[in-house]
Amino acid sequence: MKLTRENKKLILDEFEFAISKMKEKPSPDEILFYFSSTFGVISRVFNTKFDQHLVFIHMILSSVYNNIKARLQAIKNGDNAVKFPAEYFASLLLYTEELYTKLKNDEDIYGTLEKMVILTFLTTGNGYYLYERGYFKI
Repeated sequence: MKLTRENKKLILDEFEFAISKMKEKPSPDEILFYFSSTFGVISRVFNTKFDQHLVFIHMILSSVYNNIKARLQAIKNGDNAVKFPAEYFASLLLYTEELYTKLKNDEDIYGTLEKMVILTFLTTGNGYYLYERGYFKI
């Protein structure tokens, strides 16, 4: 992924702000609100300087957001079969910080994105079932 210095700074600054707000906010809704800026800034950058890797990152981060948001709404609507483990939102923060650090240091981000996909999978019935069976941890 090749980013201009300005675009990289824009992405990193937005991630820093989102992470700081995610740390301050105790509620899942607020954490998710600030998380949404991570894929927002990615799309702003690739709309001006297209990069297929940024599209890949954007699609994963927006999927994370949309699936978590849908699960939160389902729980509010009374569907409590699939719950968020106690460490779920701390893991979301941790993986967001890890992604930030790897982007900052120009390191491979695939493993971090994979962790985010597994975290997202946990919001599904099958994912939650496999998590409860101990097939994976977050």
